[in-house]
Amino acid sequence: MENNEPSLKVIKWFTWIIPIVIIGLIFLFKNINNPVTDALFYIVCAGVIILVLFSIIKEKKEKSK
Repeated sequence: MENNEPSLKVIKWFTWIIPIVIIGLIFLFKNINNPVTDALFYIVCAGVIILVLFSIIKEKKEKSK
């Protein structure tokens, strides 16, 4: 029987690397002075902070079990 769930290493990789890449791309686009890119920058930053907080909370809950 196969386990179709992704491994924890893959999940951690996606949780940390992809947001960093997205923020890097947005910093590149932020050089273009546009109100839309400014709004997207703050939305993505807030999303990344929430994602990181949830992943830290999830890790602490798993370790406490």
